[in-house]
Amino acid sequence: MKDRRSNTMAEIPAQKILVIDDEDDYRAMISATLSSMGYDTIEASNGLDGLTAVKTHHPDLVLCDIKMPKMDGHALLGMLKEDPECAAIPFIFLTGNAEKSDMRQGMQLGADDYLTKPFTSEELITAIKTRLIRKKGLQKYYESQFEDIKSSIVRSLPHEFRTPLHAILGYAQILQEENSLPAGEVKEIGAFIQKSGRRLHHLLENMILFGELQFWMNDQNIIAAMRRESMTLLREVIRSASEREAAAQKRTGSIDIAVKDLSVKISSEHLTKIMEEIINNALKFSESGSKIYISSEDNHDEVTIKIRDEGRGMTSEQISRVSSFQQFERPQHEQQGAGLGLAIAKTLSELYGGSLTIDNAEMIGTTVKIKLLKGIDEEPPVIH
Repeated sequence: MKDRRSNTMAEIPAQKILVIDDEDDYRAMISATLSSMGYDTIEASNGLDGLTAVKTHHPDLVLCDIKMPKMDGHALLGMLKEDPECAAIPFIFLTGNAEKSDMRQGMQLGADDYLTKPFTSEELITAIKTRLIRKKGLQKYYESQFEDIKSSIVRSLPHEFRTPLHAILGYAQILQEENSLPAGEVKEIGAFIQKSGRRLHHLLENMILFGELQFWMNDQNIIAAMRRESMTLLREVIRSASEREAAAQKRTGSIDIAVKDLSVKISSEHLTKIMEEIINNALKFSESGSKIYISSEDNHDEVTIKIRDEGRGMTSEQISRVSSFQQFERPQHEQQGAGLGLAIAKTLSELYGGSLTIDNAEMIGTTVKIKLLKGIDEEPPVIH
């Protein structure tokens, strides 16, 4: 391997490009072109040496031939995508035979682009700049999102942890210090401790799940497997989730369900989580005695689930600012929860190729629409 460095253009400082190709002259020509444009270039003559170069030099972008000795381009890309430290590096294939099967395999593995030999220096530079600009834009976006989440955590979590912890510690101290409490009072204290513990458990589980979802959203292999392997009948999941949430908030009989028994492409576990979070919000932010309406629509290749409440609603600005760890008007309308539920439900819907949107009439109510891809089988199997 050969490391060529050039600082001809100061406006592109230290952007490293790894060039992997078994044709020495072609590789040298590409490196010379990139060096003249101010890029630092690193060379490797096969996929195995290329893998070592990636681990050693951490390039900003990889240009890689497909058919090479020792390890081909597809095998190299597959290994890089499995490594969290390398998975986000932009990867462009160089190929002299742009067969559709090769392109399809490369795209499934996560390739960012293809350049078919022979290509011009302008085409090469344009492809590289496009991918580097996109990478920089994504980094800024995720940094911004991360800062928003950190800020929201700082605002929300102290309250969310302290409130149930104070209850648990306070009631535990009473049980420890009072030796002659009536049995009924001990039972009541136990119920308060259990409720606070469940609240903490729910918060922690949501935080863990939200973290997992951020990784899943950036792994196309995980997303493809989830969509391919999941199928769930709608009505029973919604009925069970509705009964549990209504009972937990002492709102039994508040939910009106008019849902067809359609099959949707999502796991039962994740559909349950979506419904629990949305129904929980609808119950929390509407008055006792009011109704929650859940319905479904069959739209050819997708199913729309509507959850409508008669609560105070949200402003258009609040809907546009919906994000993780965010609650609106906490001082005026104190509620439990770190605001993660809606973010989790939205992300899960999108993971399975669907969507979550909010329709709203302020001070009248909110309708959450969840769209999911429809499954093939709409009737449950007959068991003989």
